[in-house]
Amino acid sequence: MRARFLIPLIFLLSSCATLRPPFEYHPKIIIAWVVKADTTSFLSLQKNFSSISIVSPTWFRFDSAGNIIADIDSNLLIFSRQNDLPLMPLIVNQGFRVDIAEALLSEPKVREMIADSILKLVLNGNYIGINLDFEGPFVNVRDGYTKFVELVSAKLHNYGKVVSVDVVAKTSEKFTGWAGVYDYSELGEVVDYFVIMGYDYAGRLDPPGPIAPKWWVEETIKFAISQGIKPQKIILGIPFYGRWWKGNEQGRGIYYPELKDVMSKYNLKKKWDRKAKAPYFRFKDENGVENVIYFEDEESLSEKLDLVNKYNLAGIAIWRLDGEPDKFWEVIKSKLKLKVFLTN
Repeated sequence: MRARFLIPLIFLLSSCATLRPPFEYHPKIIIAWVVKADTTSFLSLQKNFSSISIVSPTWFRFDSAGNIIADIDSNLLIFSRQNDLPLMPLIVNQGFRVDIAEALLSEPKVREMIADSILKLVLNGNYIGINLDFEGPFVNVRDGYTKFVELVSAKLHNYGKVVSVDVVAKTSEKFTGWAGVYDYSELGEVVDYFVIMGYDYAGRLDPPGPIAPKWWVEETIKFAISQGIKPQKIILGIPFYGRWWKGNEQGRGIYYPELKDVMSKYNLKKKWDRKAKAPYFRFKDENGVENVIYFEDEESLSEKLDLVNKYNLAGIAIWRLDGEPDKFWEVIKSKLKLKVFLTN
């Protein structure tokens, strides 16, 4: 059986040991999020699985009553088992709703209940762990979320399972908005992998701009490290998508299958944002409306992978697999030495 999974040797020796990442990372972990609703996402996984350390399918979400709503892709599940691909499913508060987060995180007994539900989910599914992706401006229960992550980590570590937490990127401490939910220092202490979502610098409500400018991504890494998080725990979230602003409309996400069609339709020539180290298109459509698309290419990807090596981070997490260019994977393999582990 191929060596793929990332459990440190200590867990092979003791099932009750507390899971922590290895002391040194030279090889890097490659986490890939896969979305069931998009068949292109699974096709990309099938094509590139040999370069992926962990697959994180977006299968699970909590409702306000603490029930886990599942939408498992049986084809992906079978494929992962056949190819020894470790699965670390993502779980969210449904719709990133504040009311659901508050209902689940306010009371200790409810936090205990949903933490037990996650443990049962991981054990019954024989997953390597869980990827916690609670999002939204639920700052009123910031402390409750920290306690919840601590609880999940303690329970899963008793079984040698991995806990990763996704956090909105920030360059300084905040206590408001989506980024204000996350206590970097406390979360970084208890989880195994601290996943900085290094994208959406320019979001859908913002004016046209880069998704993940290199200077900003570096500042988010530096801030996380300043909060006491060990670089060997930090996973840098990398965008495999762009954002399209059309006239006065909000920006919307655009993935490579659609981007290729737009490039062909308008015969677009790539421009380069020197400060952001990012490519973009600016053009007028057939109705004379100004369009701006910021996206990622192999050069902008390479710039961010250099930061992973510069700060000796644990690796990257890709949002998301979806028909990305082959050159992306060529750059990843040339820049990062991939981490492989025994599956069993």
